[in-house]
Amino acid sequence: MNRKPMLSVLIPNFNYDKYIERAIDSIVAQDYPSIELVIVDDGSTDDSVRVAKRRLAKPTTLQRHVVIDLGKNRGKLGAINAALEEITGEYLITLDADDWLARHYASRCIAELERCRESDEDVGFIYTDCQLVDESGEVIDRGRSVAFDRDLVGKLSFLPEPALMLTRAFKQAAPFDESIRVATKHHKWTRVVANGWTGVHIPEPLFYYRMHSNNMSGIGQRVLAENESGARGERILSGYWQVTAK
Repeated sequence: MNRKPMLSVLIPNFNYDKYIERAIDSIVAQDYPSIELVIVDDGSTDDSVRVAKRRLAKPTTLQRHVVIDLGKNRGKLGAINAALEEITGEYLITLDADDWLARHYASRCIAELERCRESDEDVGFIYTDCQLVDESGEVIDRGRSVAFDRDLVGKLSFLPEPALMLTRAFKQAAPFDESIRVATKHHKWTRVVANGWTGVHIPEPLFYYRMHSNNMSGIGQRVLAENESGARGERILSGYWQVTAK
């Protein structure tokens, strides 16, 4: 029986002890059979490390897991850089600790990536739409990305964090600039695309993006305020994600 290529899932975390277990649960529940999980705690002052280790002490089908405790805060890109040597899979997902994945996210995206690469070897990542959820996990609305356009990558932030990618495309772009503390996702993707990689959009909501007051991009506060005012409906996410510090 052929073993599926390893998928690495990286969860950088800072003070998300009340969310991280849900993120871990969604990785453990994936219907893809070969997964390693790397959690990097970025100097949290809450109970994040204990919560993560307690969850991972329970039986799982993960091939391996590791929790890296940085002890001091280096920022999200610093946490990502700290995981580079631990990431051994052919594929990679970086998942924010306050979000979670649909059960078939990995298998669906890997199948699409493999299919696309049969005709175009420049395709290095797959990304999807999402369900926007409130702090308690209740669905608010749908968040949409857009079809890949290389010319827009430097101008708009439309590539979501949990996009599934070739690990070699990720490592080719690394290490990332740890002085950047805002628009970190945009920095990562512009470096990946600058190396010649392209992406493919699946217009299906395959992950859950939690809206709360501490989202790094500020999207949570905006979406929740819009909902309170009665302005509901689908969001084009590039209108909410920053490309530079403001």
